[in-house]
Amino acid sequence: MTTGDISYDVLWQTYQKERQSNELQLVPKNFYDSFKEFINSHATGAEDEKSQKENAAKLLTGIFEKRRQKMLIYAAYGRQLPSPAPQQDVEFYEQAIKLLKSNALDYSKEKPKAQTLRSMQSIPQIILPSGRKIGPLDKEQLIEIEDKEDTTFLINNGICKQA
Repeated sequence: MTTGDISYDVLWQTYQKERQSNELQLVPKNFYDSFKEFINSHATGAEDEKSQKENAAKLLTGIFEKRRQKMLIYAAYGRQLPSPAPQQDVEFYEQAIKLLKSNALDYSKEKPKAQTLRSMQSIPQIILPSGRKIGPLDKEQLIEIEDKEDTTFLINNGICKQA
């Protein structure tokens, strides 16, 4: 982005385009850095310029926030960022992809197999170590328990035996 391309009007137009479209708008790689420099260089002290600097900073933040929302959607649906993209966008997008992958469901893991136990006596409803409730059970009734800790508890306390 050349210094001639950097102005409050360009920032405003970019902000409007980002707000009006569901697609990420193409911006130069140095977009954020160029406008940060532009904003910081216009702090001469005049009240008008201070106000314009504050507004420009809000616009730049608004652009980044809107782009961040779109990047999350792109990441969720596996879409690639348009190229070229500012480094800040690329880093945010890659972090979003990494987070989504780390929280993905793993269908390859098998559920633990339930063990079949036989009650050794009639018992009322009880709460197992897992917090799950079972019962009331009749003597010799078959039950299936998935949690290994629950199975161990029932056997060790003489409530059930392997079927």
